[in-house]
Amino acid sequence: MNRYCIWFVTPGNPVSRHAEITLGGTIHNHHVLEDIEKRLAASLQLPHILITDWKRFEAPPAANPVAA
Repeated sequence: MNRYCIWFVTPGNPVSRHAEITLGGTIHNHHVLEDIEKRLAASLQLPHILITDWKRFEAPPAANPVAA
Protein backbone atom coordinates (compact mmCIF):
# COMPACT_ATOMS: atom_id res chain seq x y z
CA MET A 1 0.00 0.00 0.00
CA ASN A 2 1.17 3.49 -0.82
CA ARG A 3 0.18 6.52 1.23
CA TYR A 4 -0.29 9.98 -0.27
CA CYS A 5 -1.11 13.41 1.07
CA ILE A 6 -3.56 15.16 -1.26
CA TRP A 7 -4.10 18.93 -1.12
CA PHE A 8 -7.40 20.15 -2.55
CA VAL A 9 -9.85 23.03 -2.71
CA THR A 10 -13.64 22.90 -2.69
CA PRO A 11 -16.18 24.93 -4.67
CA GLY A 12 -16.66 28.37 -3.13
CA ASN A 13 -13.72 27.96 -0.74
CA PRO A 14 -10.22 28.66 -2.09
CA VAL A 15 -8.55 27.63 1.19
CA SER A 16 -6.45 24.53 0.59
CA ARG A 17 -7.25 21.46 2.68
CA HIS A 18 -5.48 18.11 2.80
CA ALA A 19 -6.28 14.46 3.29
CA GLU A 20 -4.29 11.26 3.59
CA ILE A 21 -5.12 8.62 0.99
CA THR A 22 -3.97 4.99 0.82
CA LEU A 23 -3.87 3.27 -2.57
CA GLY A 24 -2.88 -0.20 -3.69
CA GLY A 25 -0.89 1.21 -6.62
CA THR A 26 0.98 4.38 -7.43
CA ILE A 27 -0.38 7.64 -8.82
CA HIS A 28 0.82 7.58 -12.39
CA ASN A 29 -1.81 9.34 -14.47
CA HIS A 30 -4.73 11.73 -14.32
CA HIS A 31 -7.30 8.90 -14.21
CA VAL A 32 -6.19 7.94 -10.71
CA LEU A 33 -6.34 11.58 -9.58
CA GLU A 34 -9.85 11.89 -11.06
CA ASP A 35 -10.91 8.81 -9.10
CA ILE A 36 -9.46 10.27 -5.90
CA GLU A 37 -11.30 13.57 -6.55
CA LYS A 38 -14.59 11.69 -6.92
CA ARG A 39 -14.05 9.63 -3.76
CA LEU A 40 -13.04 12.65 -1.66
CA ALA A 41 -15.98 14.70 -2.94
CA ALA A 42 -18.37 11.86 -2.09
CA SER A 43 -16.92 11.39 1.39
CA LEU A 44 -17.18 15.16 2.03
CA GLN A 45 -20.69 15.24 0.52
CA LEU A 46 -19.64 17.84 -2.05
CA PRO A 47 -20.44 17.90 -5.76
CA HIS A 48 -16.78 18.43 -6.70
CA ILE A 49 -13.28 19.06 -5.35
CA LEU A 50 -10.09 20.00 -7.18
CA ILE A 51 -6.73 18.43 -6.30
CA THR A 52 -4.05 21.12 -6.28
CA ASP A 53 -1.06 19.01 -5.21
CA TRP A 54 -0.10 15.55 -3.98
CA LYS A 55 2.91 13.91 -2.39
CA ARG A 56 3.74 10.31 -1.64
CA PHE A 57 4.70 9.48 1.95
CA GLU A 58 8.09 7.85 1.73
CA ALA A 59 8.91 4.94 3.98
CA PRO A 60 11.61 5.82 6.49
CA PRO A 61 15.04 4.63 5.36
CA ALA A 62 16.10 1.26 6.70
CA ALA A 63 18.73 1.38 9.41
CA ASN A 64 22.16 0.62 8.04
CA PRO A 65 24.06 -1.85 10.18
CA VAL A 66 27.41 -0.59 11.37
CA ALA A 67 30.32 -2.52 9.88
CA ALA A 68 32.35 -4.38 12.50
